[in-house]
Amino acid sequence: MTITIVSGLPRSGTSLLMQMLRAGGMELLTDRHRLPDENNPRGYFEYEAVKNISNDNTFLEEARGKAIKIISHLLAYLPERYYYNILFMRRNIDEVILSQNKMLKKLNAPYQEENAEHIKQDFIKHLHKIHIWMRQQDNVRFLYIDHRRILNQPHTEAARIVHFLQLDLDTQKMATVIDPSLYRSRIE
Repeated sequence: MTITIVSGLPRSGTSLLMQMLRAGGMELLTDRHRLPDENNPRGYFEYEAVKNISNDNTFLEEARGKAIKIISHLLAYLPERYYYNILFMRRNIDEVILSQNKMLKKLNAPYQEENAEHIKQDFIKHLHKIHIWMRQQDNVRFLYIDHRRILNQPHTEAARIVHFLQLDLDTQKMATVIDPSLYRSRIE
């Protein structure tokens, strides 16, 4: 049975995509370890064990037939014994960095706005590397989901997702999850 992975850079819209899948009727593998906050008022939809995937990936057995969120930096630790459908969120990298910095500032955590260009280049290299990795895996199918397009065309994007996953999900309910007021780190 296939595991659906929602992935992308942190702050790229992965929580939004998890909300859409849940609204459409897909079962998620999440826990309540990280609760909603002002940065993600509808929740993070994470599963704590994912953070330790490089040492222990046994939790993936529970993810079969479900969706689980795994940030892009951890995808290379997915074991070959499963098949994966990866929904990969892509967002303007400057918006990702802006969103990350806003979140870190709210959390009083250290951040460095002056290193934004260096971080951007690292993200670009990482995304290129993970694209190559996904293409080389015999057990991986992937679909890129554009953050701005999902906000502007939720019904069309929900239909694309359902077609890719080949599941009977409610695209109307998936599209109603979209709340443009939560798109707060926008760069025109």
